Amino acid sequence: MNAFCSSCGSKTETRLVAKQQLSVCPQCDRIFFRNPKVVVSALIEDGGRVLLILRDIEPGRGLWGMPGGYVDWDEHPEAALIRECMEEVLVRVEPLDLLPVQHILMDDEGIVLLPYRARLAAGNPGAGDEVQQVGWFRPDALPPLAFASHRKVLQQWTREVLARGAA
Repeated sequence: MNAFCSSCGSKTETRLVAKQQLSVCPQCDRIFFRNPKVVVSALIEDGGRVLLILRDIEPGRGLWGMPGGYVDWDEHPEAALIRECMEEVLVRVEPLDLLPVQHILMDDEGIVLLPYRARLAAGNPGAGDEVQQVGWFRPDALPPLAFASHRKVLQQWTREVLARGAA
C-alpha cells in the first residue's frame, strides 16, 4: 500500500473502495488501485529447439527461462518483446502468435504474462543484460526452469514438437 500520495504528497489512508481495501489520498481523493504488472516472454524456436536464458537476476537467478520482461507503461507488448530480446539475448525477433495468457500471483503482486511465439529475425544469440548465458534446448532435455509459467508454455511447445515428429 502507498504511504504517500504521488500526486500531492499527503499521507494516504486505507479505505474500502469497490469491495477492496485500497490506499486513498484524503486530500485529493486519488485512489491507488492494485493493478497487475504486464510481462512478455518469447518462445523462440529453431529446428525443434527452443532458445532459453540462464537468469542472472532474482527471481530465479541461476535457473533457466524464456527471454522477456516487464512491459513499460508507454509501449505495446510486442515492442516490449522486441526490446527485451534485444537486451537479453542480443537478437531482433519478430513476434508471431500470442500464446495463452496467464495470470500469476507472486507474493503480493499480480502479473499478467503474455507469452509470444517469436521468430529470430536478425543476430546471433548471446548473453546480454541480466543473463549469464543462452542455450538452445530440445524438448527432451529442458534445463531447470525459474518459473512455473514458463514451464507451462514449454510443456505445450513440447507436445507440439513431439506431435510434429510423429506426423
